[in-house]
Amino acid sequence: MKKVTIEQLLSWAYSQELCKVGAPMADTGHGFSAAWSMMSEVAALGTLIDRNPNVYGVIPDYIAAAADPHPDAVKVGEAVRAMQEFGSFDYSGEGTWNPFPEWDDDLGLIAAEVASVDETLRLKGERLNGRHVVNLVTRHAILGRGPDWTAEQPTVRMVMKSGKPAWFIAKKGRDALNKVYHYEADGFDKKKQRPMKGAYRKHELSTSIRGAILSRLDWQLWQDALQHLHYDLSGRLKSNDLLPFIPDRAPWARLAFRSTSLQAIEKG
Repeated sequence: MKKVTIEQLLSWAYSQELCKVGAPMADTGHGFSAAWSMMSEVAALGTLIDRNPNVYGVIPDYIAAAADPHPDAVKVGEAVRAMQEFGSFDYSGEGTWNPFPEWDDDLGLIAAEVASVDETLRLKGERLNGRHVVNLVTRHAILGRGPDWTAEQPTVRMVMKSGKPAWFIAKKGRDALNKVYHYEADGFDKKKQRPMKGAYRKHELSTSIRGAILSRLDWQLWQDALQHLHYDLSGRLKSNDLLPFIPDRAPWARLAFRSTSLQAIEKG
């Protein structure tokens, strides 16, 4: 048996074998090969029409001669498809989720953005369900690599208004039911041309980190999916033997450790 990693097994199944499912037979029954049939389509229409993916989410191979996919690849495809039935994946573990431990966050702006995205994700649930994870595994099996989690830390800047640092002030109000609510208002007194008593300034991130948050989330979901598939497929394959797999859920944490180590060295 061939010893492979779970990533290698998925890449082989989705790039070489499962694309055979749904492909036309090598002989169409009219004396034309599948490749010649495709070339005829190009000649008649000037282009290839869109191809729909098969049940495994892979575009059928219309050039190579059709053949049955390897039984191991079919087991892989079915194991991945079965994850569609999973209700929800979690990613935070114990405590507050911190996908950017290597970034400085003295003002708490990064933590606040992560918390906001986290709340939205849990309310909508679309990115945490089984269908998203199946699409994630399929896409990266075809690409032959995992999600790109690298990101540059954004700079911090002062909130501006009309080209000048803005002032804010916390106020209270009452709604129609006479309940007290809090809101934030303009803290600059235009008549006196100075900040109001108790006014404060605010800072913000120079660029949105939502995309970076989702990328690191996808990495962790992908690693959890690989762990599940490794457990599900181990001992069930005929021609492949899976090597041990330990999920690497936060490779960016090594960057934080490296940064801390360098700072300690610099301080002597």
